[in-house]
Formats: sequence, C-alpha cells, structure tokens
Amino acid sequence: MIEISARLSRGAVYFTEETIKCVITFTNVTQLSIHCNTNHTNNGIASGSGSSHGKPKQSANGSGEVETLCWAGVQIHCYCTVDEHRVVNNESQTSSAAAMASTDTSFNPCLMKGEKGRVLYASSPKILFCDLNLKPNESKSYVYSETIPDWVPPSYNGLKVKYHYKLSIGTQRIHSAIQLLRIPIRILTIDNHVKSVSNSVDTNHRRNSTHNNGSNDESDDCFEDQPQKRKDSVVSNDSMSNFIRNDDTDSTVNSVLDLSLHRLDCLTAKRCPQSYVITNQLGKVAKFCVLKSTFKLGEDIVGIFNFVESTVPCVQFSVTLQSEEVIQEDYRVKDLKPSSFTQTTSYGKYNEFCLHMNHSQMILSVPLTVTPTFTSDMISVSWRLHFEFVTTKPEDVMNTVRTDSQGVTEQSPALLNVQTMVWDLPIVIYATHPIQVARGFQIPAASTLTV
Repeated sequence: MIEISARLSRGAVYFTEETIKCVITFTNVTQLSIHCNTNHTNNGIASGSGSSHGKPKQSANGSGEVETLCWAGVQIHCYCTVDEHRVVNNESQTSSAAAMASTDTSFNPCLMKGEKGRVLYASSPKILFCDLNLKPNESKSYVYSETIPDWVPPSYNGLKVKYHYKLSIGTQRIHSAIQLLRIPIRILTIDNHVKSVSNSVDTNHRRNSTHNNGSNDESDDCFEDQPQKRKDSVVSNDSMSNFIRNDDTDSTVNSVLDLSLHRLDCLTAKRCPQSYVITNQLGKVAKFCVLKSTFKLGEDIVGIFNFVESTVPCVQFSVTLQSEEVIQEDYRVKDLKPSSFTQTTSYGKYNEFCLHMNHSQMILSVPLTVTPTFTSDMISVSWRLHFEFVTTKPEDVMNTVRTDSQGVTEQSPALLNVQTMVWDLPIVIYATHPIQVARGFQIPAASTLTV
C-alpha cells in the first residue's frame, strides 16, 4: 500500500493573489517481515529522494513488493452550490456525472459522489509524476504551488448560495479507478466587489482544454502533458532543497501577504467618529456615536449612547450584528416575491435597560467564522447593525408620590405603555490575517490517504 500525505505549508486560509504551497509525500507503507533489518527513511521536506537504507528481505507473502502508481496530479477547485428553488443555475452537475469511476488517466474537475453544485473555478492541472515506483518504506516528496487569482469569490457558506474551495490530489494505479485526496481551504478577498466569475471561469476552462495537445474534450484531457507548466510549478524531491533556500521566492510570497495586510490596515484603522440622532414621532430618543464604520474579522464594534438631551424616554435598547444575503436580479427565479431573495442572519446581540440613564454603551465582536462584505455576479453580502428601541411617553414614567406619617414615598409605575422602533446602520466588514482566521475555524492543514 502507498500512503499519500499532504500538508499545507501555512495553514488552510489564504488571500486571493497569494500562492498556496502544499507538500505531498508518497510512502510505501507495506509491512515487511519481522526478520527484516531496515532503517526507516526521514520523510522531511528536504530529505532528498527518500529511499530507504539497507536491502529489505521480502516476506513469504510477498509483502516486500515494489508499489507502482501510474500518475498523480493536483488541482484547486471552487464549487458553487445554490438553492435551486430561488436561484437560477443552468450549469449544475448531477451526482451521477460527478462520480469518479473512470479508469482512464484523466482528472475531471467535478464533484464527489453525493455532492451537489458545479465547478466555478478550476486551476491549471499540474502533474506531479508519471510511473512512480516505491520500494518498501521508501518515500518521495513533491511541492505543489498555485496562485489564487484575484477575481474568484471568497469562501461563503450562505443559505441560498455557497462557495467552497478544495485542493484535490488525484492518483491512479493500473486498471484501477482514480483515487482523490481533498483538503478544504478557505479563501479571503480584500476587495468588496468580485469580478464576473462565470464568464472568467468558462473562458479559463476552454483555454486550458484547448491548449492540451489541441484536444477539445473538456472532461478527459485536463491532465494532458504540459511540460512547460509542470517545470515551473511543481518541484520534485531532487530540487526541493533549492526551493526552500530560494530567498527570492519567499520574499515574494511574504510581500503579497504584507501588502494585503497593509491594505487592510489602511481600510480599517482610520477612525472617523460619526454621530447619529435617533428620533421618532414624539421627539428625540437618543444620540449614538461610533468611532468608525469599517471593521475587520475578530474586531470589536463599540458605540456610545447619549440620553441627556432626549425628550422621549428609552426603556430598553438592543443592537444586533446582522448579515444580509441578496440574490442578484439576473439569477432570481421568476414568479417569486422579492422578499424571498433576501436572507438576514444574526450573529450577536447586545441588550441593556437604560431608563433614567444619561449614557450607555454597546460592544459586539465580529466573529472570525463569517464572510466579509462582498459582491459577485450571483450574490451580494452586506453587514449592518440592527437597533431596536423600546420607548414610552414621558408622563408614563412619572413616579407616584405618597405622603404619610412615615414621610414621602415614591413608587414607580407598575405598567408602561411602550412602543418599539427599529433602525439599521450599514457597516463594512473586511478580512483579517489568514492565520487568525484559521484559528477561529480550526481547519486541518494536513490529510492522508492510503491507496
């Protein structure tokens, strides 16, 4: 048996325009006879060819045989799943077409059996090797790298539309079905507006397919021979040590991350206090002040209420962090109410009783597990603070004064006639450092498969 282990070099969360690097190791884990005296190899990233020391003895049952894999390739896919009752999706794939049962040397960018949706983006497929032979306890490692384009949508797990990314490693034995090892990854975007995805992806698929030896078959020739691409993008075990010591490559990768983080700081660090006077038909309810309207994932939203100049008593207020998911008009199913294309989700709520108070505050934390503000050709996701104020009339909060032999006693009213008013304040939420997001999700950055 051969064990395939894949490990992402820097977690499973990345910005667009960042380069994803994955170390993929193939190890022959066939058990030798107990009489064999074999030293196990070190499976480190810079361990050379990874061949075992010593000459193992084959056991009687043939457990010392050389294992062979015909080929292996890697590709990144973005899958889109929609609620077909509300969203038009003419390019959905059926589960039967998605089953990976082919015995040909091909790597179709489709879903696993039982999954729904369609492939929205597929990176250029890259071959790791052809005809790999491994002796018992021998291992070989490869490094796969791919840069995520800036026009893809971010990972999003909505109610009507879902975007999710997977790094797929495919391999095949002779006369056997293709085996897939998949690692989920999460993609973050900095720009709120995503370019048209459908046209770009379709063009990318056609371009990749037509360049493969002049073939027009988009389903079977994704992994046709492309030596010039494999030479630049996939580093074998022999040159892996040079890859690690390449300071220029590391500096380029770090510069992309540093520039992205610097841009986020410029978008969210600036404070511009804004005040809002909240009124109803009876008069002024409160004055609300917030330091800024742009926030990063994991950041606290802090606001201050001022009731000093209020003419309408506020008994209680609540603030809720909400996201609003809206389907674009071109993808809406006809003959449905407009409200059916909008979905609001609440993530945190702050409540406080504020009657007879001069000042109060609110604080809400933006979860690390949510998706920042973005707009694509299919959906738009926006954020807001939803306020609810419970007010009453000034005469209803007057205390009843009683005078007796014991002195003067004031008694508050037993019942209040109240009314509720709502107000929404739009805000913008941006991404944060990918490592911080990965800690919030606890996404595994490694996986194994035995074939």
